[in-house]
Amino acid sequence: MSALEIRDLEVVYHDRGRGPVRAVAGASISVERGQIVGLVGESGCGKSSLAKAAVGLVPRAAGEVLLDGRPLSPLRRKARSREDARVQMVFQNPFASLNPRRTIGAQIADGLTLAGVPSGSHQAQTTALLDEVGIAAAAVGRYPHQFSGGQRQRIAIARALAANPSVVVLDEPLSSLDASAQAQAANLLVRLARDRGLALLLISHDLGIVNHVADVVSVMYLGVVVETAPTRTLWEAPQHPYTEALVAAIPHADGAGVLPEALPGEVPDPAQPPSGCRFHPRCPHVFDRCVAEVPPLYDLGAERTAACFLRDPETRPTAPLNPRETAT
Repeated sequence: MSALEIRDLEVVYHDRGRGPVRAVAGASISVERGQIVGLVGESGCGKSSLAKAAVGLVPRAAGEVLLDGRPLSPLRRKARSREDARVQMVFQNPFASLNPRRTIGAQIADGLTLAGVPSGSHQAQTTALLDEVGIAAAAVGRYPHQFSGGQRQRIAIARALAANPSVVVLDEPLSSLDASAQAQAANLLVRLARDRGLALLLISHDLGIVNHVADVVSVMYLGVVVETAPTRTLWEAPQHPYTEALVAAIPHADGAGVLPEALPGEVPDPAQPPSGCRFHPRCPHVFDRCVAEVPPLYDLGAERTAACFLRDPETRPTAPLNPRETAT
Protein backbone atom coordinates (compact mmCIF):
# COMPACT_ATOMS: atom_id res chain seq x y z
CA MET A 1 0.00 0.00 0.00
CA SER A 2 1.33 3.42 -0.99
CA ALA A 3 1.76 6.06 1.70
CA LEU A 4 0.34 8.65 -0.74
CA GLU A 5 -1.82 7.79 -3.72
CA ILE A 6 -3.30 10.43 -6.00
CA ARG A 7 -5.91 9.05 -8.39
CA ASP A 8 -7.27 10.93 -11.42
CA LEU A 9 -6.95 14.27 -9.65
CA GLU A 10 -8.55 17.35 -11.19
CA VAL A 11 -8.21 20.95 -10.01
CA VAL A 12 -10.38 23.61 -11.62
CA TYR A 13 -10.13 27.35 -11.03
CA HIS A 14 -12.92 29.68 -12.11
CA ASP A 15 -11.87 32.90 -13.83
CA ARG A 16 -14.58 35.26 -15.06
CA GLY A 17 -12.48 36.46 -17.93
CA ARG A 18 -11.25 33.03 -19.09
CA GLY A 19 -13.88 30.60 -17.86
CA PRO A 20 -12.98 27.38 -16.02
CA VAL A 21 -9.26 26.59 -15.96
CA ARG A 22 -8.34 22.92 -15.48
CA ALA A 23 -4.94 23.36 -13.88
CA VAL A 24 -4.79 19.62 -13.16
CA ALA A 25 -6.68 17.47 -15.65
CA GLY A 26 -6.66 13.91 -14.32
CA ALA A 27 -3.22 13.20 -12.81
CA SER A 28 -2.26 10.06 -10.90
CA ILE A 29 0.86 9.62 -8.73
CA SER A 30 1.82 7.24 -5.93
CA VAL A 31 4.62 7.48 -3.37
CA GLU A 32 5.86 4.60 -1.21
CA ARG A 33 7.37 4.91 2.27
CA GLY A 34 11.08 5.68 2.13
CA GLN A 35 10.73 6.84 -1.48
CA ILE A 36 11.27 10.22 -3.12
CA VAL A 37 9.12 10.88 -6.19
CA GLY A 38 10.07 13.93 -8.24
CA LEU A 39 7.38 15.79 -10.18
CA VAL A 40 8.87 17.94 -12.94
CA GLY A 41 7.66 20.17 -15.73
CA GLU A 42 7.74 23.74 -16.97
CA SER A 43 6.15 26.62 -15.09
CA GLY A 44 2.41 26.64 -15.66
CA CYS A 45 2.02 22.89 -16.09
CA GLY A 46 0.04 22.42 -12.85
CA LYS A 47 2.68 21.08 -10.44
CA SER A 48 1.94 23.47 -7.58
CA SER A 49 -1.81 23.06 -7.97
CA LEU A 50 -1.39 19.30 -7.69
CA ALA A 51 0.77 19.73 -4.59
CA LYS A 52 -1.78 21.96 -2.87
CA ALA A 53 -4.66 19.65 -3.77
CA ALA A 54 -2.67 16.66 -2.52
CA VAL A 55 -2.55 18.14 1.00
CA GLY A 56 -6.07 19.61 0.83
CA LEU A 57 -5.19 23.31 0.50
CA VAL A 58 -7.26 23.69 -2.69
CA PRO A 59 -10.46 21.77 -3.46
CA ARG A 60 -10.47 18.79 -5.79
CA ALA A 61 -12.92 18.95 -8.69
CA ALA A 62 -12.57 15.20 -9.22
CA GLY A 63 -10.40 12.27 -8.20
CA GLU A 64 -9.20 11.28 -4.75
CA VAL A 65 -6.17 11.42 -2.48
CA LEU A 66 -5.40 8.47 -0.23
CA LEU A 67 -3.12 8.79 2.79
CA ASP A 68 -1.95 5.41 4.07
CA GLY A 69 -4.85 3.81 2.23
CA ARG A 70 -7.70 6.03 3.48
CA PRO A 71 -9.24 9.16 1.91
CA LEU A 72 -7.68 12.47 2.92
CA SER A 73 -10.23 15.11 3.93
CA PRO A 74 -9.96 18.61 2.40
CA LEU A 75 -8.64 21.30 4.72
CA ARG A 76 -11.43 23.20 6.50
CA ARG A 77 -11.67 25.88 9.18
CA LYS A 78 -11.55 23.45 12.07
CA ALA A 79 -8.34 21.71 13.08
CA ARG A 80 -7.35 18.61 11.17
CA SER A 81 -7.53 15.18 12.71
CA ARG A 82 -4.27 13.67 13.88
CA GLU A 83 -4.52 11.10 11.06
CA ASP A 84 -4.96 13.74 8.33
CA ALA A 85 -2.10 15.79 9.81
CA ARG A 86 0.25 12.97 8.84
CA VAL A 87 0.60 14.69 5.47
CA GLN A 88 2.63 17.90 5.70
CA MET A 89 3.84 20.46 3.19
CA VAL A 90 7.03 22.50 2.80
CA PHE A 91 6.65 25.62 0.68
CA GLN A 92 8.97 27.37 -1.74
CA ASN A 93 9.57 30.52 0.33
CA PRO A 94 10.38 29.66 3.96
CA PHE A 95 10.44 33.32 5.01
CA ALA A 96 6.79 33.65 3.96
CA SER A 97 5.70 30.33 5.48
CA LEU A 98 7.28 30.98 8.90
CA ASN A 99 5.62 33.44 11.31
CA PRO A 100 8.06 36.35 11.79
CA ARG A 101 6.54 37.24 15.19
CA ARG A 102 7.15 33.86 16.82
CA THR A 103 10.33 32.02 17.70
CA ILE A 104 11.21 28.98 15.67
CA GLY A 105 10.95 26.85 18.81
CA ALA A 106 7.33 27.91 19.36
CA GLN A 107 6.45 27.16 15.73
CA ILE A 108 7.99 23.70 15.83
CA ALA A 109 6.14 23.03 19.11
CA ASP A 110 2.84 23.59 17.25
CA GLY A 111 3.55 20.46 15.24
CA LEU A 112 4.40 18.50 18.37
CA THR A 113 1.07 19.51 19.92
CA LEU A 114 -0.70 18.37 16.76
CA ALA A 115 1.06 15.01 17.02
CA GLY A 116 -0.08 14.59 20.63
CA VAL A 117 3.33 15.05 22.25
CA PRO A 118 3.00 16.13 25.93
CA SER A 119 4.00 19.76 26.50
CA GLY A 120 6.64 18.71 29.02
CA SER A 121 8.57 17.02 26.21
CA HIS A 122 8.36 19.90 23.73
CA GLN A 123 11.70 21.53 24.52
CA ALA A 124 13.70 18.32 24.25
CA GLN A 125 11.98 17.21 21.04
CA THR A 126 12.25 20.65 19.47
CA THR A 127 16.00 20.76 20.00
CA ALA A 128 16.27 17.17 18.71
CA LEU A 129 14.41 18.12 15.52
CA LEU A 130 16.62 21.16 14.98
CA ASP A 131 19.69 19.01 15.44
CA GLU A 132 18.31 16.51 12.92
CA VAL A 133 18.11 19.20 10.24
CA GLY A 134 21.47 20.75 11.13
CA ILE A 135 20.42 23.75 13.22
CA ALA A 136 22.09 24.40 16.60
CA ALA A 137 19.86 23.78 19.61
CA ALA A 138 20.79 27.21 20.98
CA ALA A 139 18.82 28.80 18.12
CA VAL A 140 15.48 27.63 19.51
CA GLY A 141 14.63 31.09 20.90
CA ARG A 142 15.53 33.03 17.75
CA TYR A 143 13.22 34.44 15.07
CA PRO A 144 13.06 33.56 11.34
CA HIS A 145 14.72 36.78 10.18
CA GLN A 146 17.86 35.82 12.12
CA PHE A 147 18.60 32.90 9.80
CA SER A 148 19.81 32.51 6.22
CA GLY A 149 17.50 31.23 3.48
CA GLY A 150 18.94 27.74 3.63
CA GLN A 151 18.61 27.63 7.42
CA ARG A 152 15.00 28.82 7.23
CA GLN A 153 14.14 26.06 4.79
CA ARG A 154 15.64 23.46 7.14
CA ILE A 155 13.61 24.96 9.98
CA ALA A 156 10.47 24.65 7.83
CA ILE A 157 11.34 20.98 7.28
CA ALA A 158 11.81 20.50 11.04
CA ARG A 159 8.39 22.06 11.65
CA ALA A 160 6.82 19.63 9.18
CA LEU A 161 8.58 16.69 10.86
CA ALA A 162 7.24 17.75 14.27
CA ALA A 163 3.75 16.55 13.28
CA ASN A 164 5.15 13.02 12.83
CA PRO A 165 4.09 12.77 9.18
CA SER A 166 4.19 9.74 6.93
CA VAL A 167 4.09 11.96 3.81
CA VAL A 168 5.73 15.32 3.09
CA VAL A 169 4.91 17.28 -0.08
CA LEU A 170 7.62 19.78 -1.01
CA ASP A 171 6.71 22.52 -3.49
CA GLU A 172 9.89 23.91 -5.09
CA PRO A 173 11.69 23.82 -1.71
CA LEU A 174 15.17 24.42 -3.17
CA SER A 175 14.55 26.99 -5.89
CA SER A 176 15.17 30.07 -3.70
CA LEU A 177 18.46 28.75 -2.30
CA ASP A 178 22.02 29.16 -3.55
CA ALA A 179 23.94 26.15 -4.85
CA SER A 180 25.57 25.26 -1.54
CA ALA A 181 22.31 25.48 0.42
CA GLN A 182 20.54 23.48 -2.29
CA ALA A 183 23.05 20.65 -1.95
CA GLN A 184 22.70 20.61 1.84
CA ALA A 185 18.90 20.59 1.71
CA ALA A 186 18.83 17.93 -1.03
CA ASN A 187 21.07 15.61 0.97
CA LEU A 188 18.89 16.22 4.03
CA LEU A 189 15.78 15.13 2.12
CA VAL A 190 17.44 11.90 1.01
CA ARG A 191 18.55 11.14 4.57
CA LEU A 192 15.08 11.82 6.01
CA ALA A 193 13.40 9.57 3.47
CA ARG A 194 15.79 6.72 4.22
CA ASP A 195 16.14 7.10 8.01
CA ARG A 196 12.53 7.96 8.83
CA GLY A 197 10.83 5.98 6.07
CA LEU A 198 9.07 9.11 4.85
CA ALA A 199 7.27 9.32 1.54
CA LEU A 200 8.40 12.53 -0.17
CA LEU A 201 6.74 14.13 -3.19
CA LEU A 202 9.25 16.69 -4.50
CA ILE A 203 7.90 19.25 -6.96
CA SER A 204 10.61 21.05 -8.90
CA HIS A 205 11.47 22.62 -12.23
CA ASP A 206 15.16 21.85 -11.62
CA LEU A 207 15.72 18.49 -13.28
CA GLY A 208 19.32 18.35 -12.09
CA ILE A 209 18.25 18.37 -8.42
CA VAL A 210 15.52 15.81 -9.07
CA ASN A 211 17.98 13.57 -10.88
CA HIS A 212 20.22 13.74 -7.80
CA VAL A 213 17.64 12.90 -5.11
CA ALA A 214 14.56 11.19 -6.60
CA ASP A 215 13.98 7.45 -6.90
CA VAL A 216 11.14 7.89 -9.40
CA VAL A 217 10.27 10.82 -11.67
CA SER A 218 6.86 11.82 -13.01
CA VAL A 219 6.76 14.36 -15.83
CA MET A 220 3.77 16.71 -15.99
CA TYR A 221 2.59 18.72 -18.97
CA LEU A 222 -0.45 21.01 -19.02
CA GLY A 223 -2.21 19.29 -16.14
CA VAL A 224 -1.52 15.65 -17.02
CA VAL A 225 1.28 13.20 -16.23
CA VAL A 226 2.87 12.17 -19.52
CA GLU A 227 5.64 9.86 -18.27
CA THR A 228 6.71 8.09 -15.08
CA ALA A 229 9.82 5.96 -14.63
CA PRO A 230 12.69 5.18 -12.26
CA THR A 231 15.02 8.17 -12.35
CA ARG A 232 18.04 6.65 -14.05
CA THR A 233 15.90 4.85 -16.63
CA LEU A 234 14.01 8.02 -17.49
CA TRP A 235 17.17 10.10 -17.87
CA GLU A 236 18.97 7.53 -20.01
CA ALA A 237 16.04 6.69 -22.31
CA PRO A 238 13.05 9.08 -22.13
CA GLN A 239 9.98 7.65 -23.83
CA HIS A 240 7.88 10.81 -24.26
CA PRO A 241 8.98 13.66 -26.59
CA TYR A 242 8.35 16.21 -23.83
CA THR A 243 10.62 14.34 -21.41
CA GLU A 244 13.20 14.04 -24.16
CA ALA A 245 13.09 17.82 -24.68
CA LEU A 246 13.41 18.54 -20.94
CA VAL A 247 16.43 16.28 -20.60
CA ALA A 248 18.05 17.83 -23.69
CA ALA A 249 17.63 21.30 -22.17
CA ILE A 250 19.74 20.49 -19.10
CA PRO A 251 23.15 22.24 -19.30
CA HIS A 252 26.13 19.90 -18.99
CA ALA A 253 29.87 20.20 -19.36
CA ASP A 254 30.83 18.60 -22.66
CA GLY A 255 34.13 20.39 -23.32
CA ALA A 256 32.85 21.62 -26.68
CA GLY A 257 30.89 24.66 -25.53
CA VAL A 258 27.64 23.32 -26.99
CA LEU A 259 24.55 25.02 -25.62
CA PRO A 260 21.57 22.87 -24.53
CA GLU A 261 18.61 22.59 -26.87
CA ALA A 262 15.71 24.83 -25.92
CA LEU A 263 12.17 23.50 -26.23
CA PRO A 264 10.33 25.74 -28.73
CA GLY A 265 7.04 27.40 -27.86
CA GLU A 266 5.30 27.83 -24.52
CA VAL A 267 2.88 25.88 -22.37
CA PRO A 268 -0.63 26.56 -23.82
CA ASP A 269 -3.40 28.23 -21.84
CA PRO A 270 -5.00 25.53 -19.63
CA ALA A 271 -8.36 27.27 -20.16
CA GLN A 272 -8.09 26.39 -23.86
CA PRO A 273 -5.95 23.25 -24.14
CA PRO A 274 -5.13 21.79 -27.57
CA SER A 275 -7.18 18.90 -28.89
CA GLY A 276 -5.82 15.37 -28.77
CA CYS A 277 -2.38 15.12 -27.22
CA ARG A 278 -1.78 18.33 -25.30
CA PHE A 279 1.86 18.40 -26.35
CA HIS A 280 1.24 18.04 -30.08
CA PRO A 281 1.63 21.76 -31.05
CA ARG A 282 5.25 21.63 -29.81
CA CYS A 283 6.13 18.02 -30.64
CA PRO A 284 8.72 17.31 -33.36
CA HIS A 285 7.21 13.84 -33.93
CA VAL A 286 3.54 14.87 -34.28
CA PHE A 287 1.34 12.96 -36.74
CA ASP A 288 -2.37 13.01 -37.55
CA ARG A 289 -3.53 10.75 -34.69
CA CYS A 290 -1.93 13.09 -32.11
CA VAL A 291 -4.23 15.93 -33.16
CA ALA A 292 -7.46 13.96 -32.94
CA GLU A 293 -7.04 11.53 -30.02
CA VAL A 294 -5.94 11.75 -26.40
CA PRO A 295 -3.15 9.21 -25.82
CA PRO A 296 -3.56 6.85 -22.86
CA LEU A 297 -0.73 6.03 -20.45
CA TYR A 298 0.93 2.98 -22.02
CA ASP A 299 2.49 0.47 -19.63
CA LEU A 300 6.01 -0.03 -20.96
CA GLY A 301 7.09 -2.49 -18.27
CA ALA A 302 9.89 -2.03 -15.72
CA GLU A 303 7.63 0.34 -13.72
CA ARG A 304 7.38 2.96 -16.44
CA THR A 305 4.53 4.52 -18.37
CA ALA A 306 4.30 7.08 -21.17
CA ALA A 307 1.32 8.84 -22.78
CA CYS A 308 2.52 8.88 -26.39
CA PHE A 309 1.16 7.14 -29.48
CA LEU A 310 4.73 6.40 -30.54
CA ARG A 311 4.73 3.83 -27.71
CA ASP A 312 1.59 2.10 -28.97
CA PRO A 313 2.69 -1.20 -30.58
CA GLU A 314 -0.26 -1.01 -32.97
CA THR A 315 0.46 2.54 -34.14
CA ARG A 316 1.72 3.00 -37.67
CA PRO A 317 2.50 6.72 -37.86
CA THR A 318 2.14 8.55 -41.15
CA ALA A 319 4.79 11.05 -42.16
CA PRO A 320 5.32 13.64 -39.40
CA LEU A 321 3.38 16.85 -39.80
CA ASN A 322 4.54 20.38 -39.15
CA PRO A 323 3.50 21.15 -35.54
CA ARG A 324 2.54 24.69 -36.49
CA GLU A 325 0.16 23.40 -39.14
CA THR A 326 -1.58 21.05 -36.72
CA ALA A 327 -1.76 23.37 -33.71
CA THR A 328 -5.28 24.28 -32.60
